[in-house]
Amino acid sequence: MRLREPIFQAASHRALTKAAILARRPEVGVIFLGTSRTQDGVNPDLVGRAIEERSPGLGRVPGFNAAFTGSSLESLVALVPRFGFRPDLRLVVIELSAPQIVNDPAPWEETLVAPKTLEERLGRTMRHVALVRHRKALLGDGLGRLPALLVFGDALGGWETKGSQQLASWLGRREPPATGFDPSPWTPGRFTGDAPRRSLDPSADQVADRLAEVARRFRSHGVGVRFAVPPLSEHAADAPERRDLKPLFAEVARRSGCEVWDFTAARPPEAFFKDAGHLNREGRAHYSQALGERVADALENR
Repeated sequence: MRLREPIFQAASHRALTKAAILARRPEVGVIFLGTSRTQDGVNPDLVGRAIEERSPGLGRVPGFNAAFTGSSLESLVALVPRFGFRPDLRLVVIELSAPQIVNDPAPWEETLVAPKTLEERLGRTMRHVALVRHRKALLGDGLGRLPALLVFGDALGGWETKGSQQLASWLGRREPPATGFDPSPWTPGRFTGDAPRRSLDPSADQVADRLAEVARRFRSHGVGVRFAVPPLSEHAADAPERRDLKPLFAEVARRSGCEVWDFTAARPPEAFFKDAGHLNREGRAHYSQALGERVADALENR
């Protein structure tokens, strides 16, 4: 295990898995960060094809979907150096949603406390054994991540959550683009950096400041930033993104100086959703096309 210790360490947490796969990609022009809504909803290959279609002069813009289930504001802040400080990276698109804001952090490093009992001292000693230290990689979800790290990694775009999808990408099989794409149901609301100041409660005020700091860190390395609120089904009519979080979206745009694309203002067909907040395969194709067109415009205007 020691020879492959970095791989087993990466398999122990879904965020570290994404970071390890990203590190193996020779070129990445755009990264998508967020929760399972972005993970399920964005195929970077389809985004790249949409960019090339809309703005051929930009050349090839390979992307990577670094979103993962359970992502939180804490993990986003912690992962900026792992995801964002690449010389080839041009743009990062960060999900802005209730789950991304309110999810509890899922730390990938155990908090060590001073052992008080014989059992605790023995446990601390056993952590020096690699098999014990990375045991999560051999259990449940961790075991399922190992093929992506050991076999398929270089070929993955990050959106592939199923073994069949990973195998297809490894074999060079690409998802088909959106059929009969109509941009009108996919037009997002836009919050821009010149938005008027909005009053926020203390909790939301802190969130806006932290997201603005995330954007600043990316931009200090020459990386453009956009925020995207993923689309929601009509069955999510009471979701906070549709009303309560609008002032936060405006303040994030104002404080960061980066546009927020609010796709909850879009009205895609219900047939494109597998549940109230997650797109299905066809929905992924259309959302990726819509995002690709906006990413192309963002890159053209940098």
